[in-house]
Amino acid sequence: MTDITRFKAIFTGLDIAYGTYKIEKAKDNGKQAGKAVVVRKPPTDNLWTDHLNGVEPSLGIIPIRADNSCIWGCIDIDQYPLDHLGLVTKIRKLELPLVVCRSKSGGAHVFLFTKTPIPASDMQRYLKASAGLLGESGREIFPKQTEILVERGDTGNFLNLPYFAGNDGFRYAIKDDGTAASLEEFYALYDRFVQDENLKFPEEPAEADNPIKDGPPCLQALCKQGFPEGTRNNGLFSIGIYLKKVFPVGWEDKLMEYNYKFFGPPLGLNEVQIVVKQLAKKEYFYKCKDAPLNSFCNSGVCRTRKHGIGGNGPDAPEMGSLSKYNSEPPLWFLDVNSKRIELETDSLFNQMAFQKACIEKINMLPPTLRKQDWEAVLNGLLKEMVELEQITEASEDTSITGRFVDLVEEFCTHLQQGMDRDEILLGRPWTNEDEGLVYFRIKDLEAHLKRNNFSGLSAPKMAQRMREMSGEPVNLYLKGRSTRVWTLPRFDKQDSPFVTPEMKKASPF
Repeated sequence: MTDITRFKAIFTGLDIAYGTYKIEKAKDNGKQAGKAVVVRKPPTDNLWTDHLNGVEPSLGIIPIRADNSCIWGCIDIDQYPLDHLGLVTKIRKLELPLVVCRSKSGGAHVFLFTKTPIPASDMQRYLKASAGLLGESGREIFPKQTEILVERGDTGNFLNLPYFAGNDGFRYAIKDDGTAASLEEFYALYDRFVQDENLKFPEEPAEADNPIKDGPPCLQALCKQGFPEGTRNNGLFSIGIYLKKVFPVGWEDKLMEYNYKFFGPPLGLNEVQIVVKQLAKKEYFYKCKDAPLNSFCNSGVCRTRKHGIGGNGPDAPEMGSLSKYNSEPPLWFLDVNSKRIELETDSLFNQMAFQKACIEKINMLPPTLRKQDWEAVLNGLLKEMVELEQITEASEDTSITGRFVDLVEEFCTHLQQGMDRDEILLGRPWTNEDEGLVYFRIKDLEAHLKRNNFSGLSAPKMAQRMREMSGEPVNLYLKGRSTRVWTLPRFDKQDSPFVTPEMKKASPF
């Protein structure tokens, strides 16, 4: 029998769900396309064993745990083909404690492992900084969330694990010489690079060696590693923007100095003079979306730098990892600036409703996009959406959902009850004793909630909460017409009489 003990310990994540990926076809770029599904059940030992034995489907694990911590994370480099040896060599040169594994489609999963759990936010921050140093900024980072709403049915995103089919598969780690690592050799790589709780984050170069002091991390990395072929003009222009901030007088001479020191080969004098004339016309912002800056970007850190993008950089929020809770109506979970928010379909589809939700839940107002741009964003999110299935347990929230459940029970048991089913049309709940079900119209329940000043849940969320209480909508034939009603399992009645305490007659003396 395959021993899963160590493999499972290394890749342990959320213990209440796992992921599967049904392959449907291969894209033109080599990446396999399919449907990602999260199953709300614990990943059993049999699933781990099947994964190492190559039994389809392969196992996906969600790195972020219920307490928002993790012991592993990953940079997903979905580039095909990919020079795996070149990537490993670069990682070693930068002295980053990362392990590269070949992904199922031939790209790379670049892992960071820790011995003890660290906050998911720290894992994300380290991997984003590492991706920037590697020139792989913008790649997917796992964990995708810094927090998940477990009590709402949320789970986060899973990553397909390496070593599907063990030593006979193609999802192996890459050794420093570029060859495939066996599972035992992978364990040796893990032991070599796993980090303790004192994880040291990639830092700004020492001041004496730093030509871009308190400036954009992308320019710091590029000055150290070199500007890629075909990006020297854009690179020098960006350097000029930085130098104008630092040296308001004499920046032109500094630009010439940086050209000879950090560009190989340097740009010609005429090309430098063209850049100088452009920069002298007006003040420019860094072109963060253009090469070569975009591949080395670390916007979160850049915003904190004195000569970084500050408040003038891109202000659109980072949105990603959309998940759909397959309820009726559905609920959606979306990552906005690494914060997880719960949305209804209307507040996802309608940009103004989405902006309102962001104000309420994460205290920010995203900029308004053109209609076609907003639709393009949504289509991109839906294309990579993960579906959450087989979620059975009810979510509990003492401040909102708990009060809702109490008011529903009060409506179904304490108010005047219908003597027969037709009295449902009079706004009364009616209990079918034979079925053990109580029937009522949703509008009558809403009126009861309104009388009790309850407005904590919208109609779609109320419907979802009632489904979690084993309720469902049905059609009843009442007074000659079909009526849409809800059913819930009958609540227990208070059969024992309340005991009234005896009052002793007080003596007048």
